[in-house]
Amino acid sequence: MAATTIIKASGRPEAFDLQKLIDSLIRSGASPDTAGKIAGEIEARITPGMHTRKIYGLAKRLLRQYSSPSSMRYSLKRAIASLGPSGYPFEKYFARVLAAHGYRTEVSRIIEGYCVAHEVDVVAAKGDEIAFIECKYHNNGGKPTDVKVALYVHSRFADIKKAHELRHGENGMVRKGWLATNTRCTTDAIKYAECVGLKIVSWRYPASGSLERMIEEQRLYPINVIPAVRQDALASLFHQDIILAQEVADMDEQSFVVKSGLDPRTARLIKKQADELCPCF
Repeated sequence: MAATTIIKASGRPEAFDLQKLIDSLIRSGASPDTAGKIAGEIEARITPGMHTRKIYGLAKRLLRQYSSPSSMRYSLKRAIASLGPSGYPFEKYFARVLAAHGYRTEVSRIIEGYCVAHEVDVVAAKGDEIAFIECKYHNNGGKPTDVKVALYVHSRFADIKKAHELRHGENGMVRKGWLATNTRCTTDAIKYAECVGLKIVSWRYPASGSLERMIEEQRLYPINVIPAVRQDALASLFHQDIILAQEVADMDEQSFVVKSGLDPRTARLIKKQADELCPCF
C-alpha cells in the first residue's frame, strides 16, 4: 500500500514515515513501546495532505498523557523557532549553550575586519580556539539555511581573520568561522562549508555536534520549551537573563518569583514545570 502524502513545514509534500515519527518520540524521552503506541494511533488518524503541524500537535497531546517532560522535550525545535521575532534571543541562547560546553562567550561584538567592521553575533573562545560565529535564525522551522548564507558568513570571516592575523600574528590561536542555525542546512551549504573550512552547527548536523545534540547532552532547553512560558513572559525572562529551563530549576521558588518579575501564580507554574523537565539528581 502506498504511503500517505503529508505536507511539510516548508510546504513540500512528503510520504508519511512511521519510523521517523517513532524515532522523534523516542528522542524526546518516550520508551520504544510508548513511541510505537502513539505513532500507531497517529498513523490511523492521518489523512492525505495533512500538514506536519497538525501531526506534531496530535503527537504532543498524546505524549503529554504519558509524560509531561517528554512532551516538553518534543517541543524543542518549535520552542527555538519561537524565540524571535528577531534573531537576538537565539544568539543569546546559543551563547548560553556554548558556555555550558566550556566556551567563554560575548554576544554582538564589533570586530574590525581588514576591509570593514563587522558586528559578530557570538565570539567564543575555548583553549587555543577563537570562533567568530554568525547565527542564522528562522522562525519557520521548515526553512533550511542555504549556500548563499554560507558564502556570506565565510566572506565575513575571511575579512576578520585577515585583520586579526595582521594585528596579532599567529600567537598560538586557531581562528575559526562558524555558522550556527536553528534549522537544517541545504546539501550545497554543507558541501561548501566543508570545502572552505567553515564550521556549521545546525539541526541534526554534524552528527556528533549538532545543535540538537549539544542541547540534549546537558539538558540546555530554552525557557520557552515550558508550556507556561507565553510570549510576554518570555520577553520578561530574557530581560532578567533567565534563558534556560535549567536555570529556573536551579533556583528556589521564592527566588525565581522575585527575579522573574512575573505574577506569582505564573512564576510558580513555570517553576513547577521546569522542575519536572530538569529534575535534580
